[in-house]
Amino acid sequence: MVDLSLHLLDLMQNSAHASAHRVWVLISQDVAGDRLQISVTDDGRGMSQEELKLARDPFYTSARKKVGLGLPFIIQASEMAGGTVTIRSTEGRGTEVSVLFRLSHVDRQPLGDPVSTLVSFIAGNPDIGVEFTYQGPGGKFHFDSDKICPREERSAMGQIAFLSLVEERLREGLALASYRPDGGGFTFEEHRRA
Repeated sequence: MVDLSLHLLDLMQNSAHASAHRVWVLISQDVAGDRLQISVTDDGRGMSQEELKLARDPFYTSARKKVGLGLPFIIQASEMAGGTVTIRSTEGRGTEVSVLFRLSHVDRQPLGDPVSTLVSFIAGNPDIGVEFTYQGPGGKFHFDSDKICPREERSAMGQIAFLSLVEERLREGLALASYRPDGGGFTFEEHRRA
């Protein structure tokens, strides 16, 4: 079973392929509203109206990318879990992809490990700033990779030390906001009781 954090990585990689300098990620778990939202916004090249129309087509890929199934796969995962996908893009200004899932839907995939996803993305894309916000039952957590250590100072710190610091801050912040990995929609009742 694929977890949603792998779909998140696909969306973030789309931002990297679009030459983004900054990526904003939101994960919001609303237990009372039975809703999970994952959003990725970037300041990349954006899409034309024609590209925007074709973005949901699994057989379409831009000449800039080698594969094009990331977005159709997360659309399918969302629709299977009673959700929707909204894509907004302006050519030359960036793109926002917002994915909603019914949190308790039996076919909702597990969220997985967003920390590993974010660390992997930052490791592979050191020139892209990442802001991450998690809103969950225990509160809100906000992380900014450039505030932990500005990009121009990272070489002095060392890549491994920087990534270790990023992982530590993300795990601490998510723990304070009461984030807990889940097994997907079929474990929702267990998750709600805990």
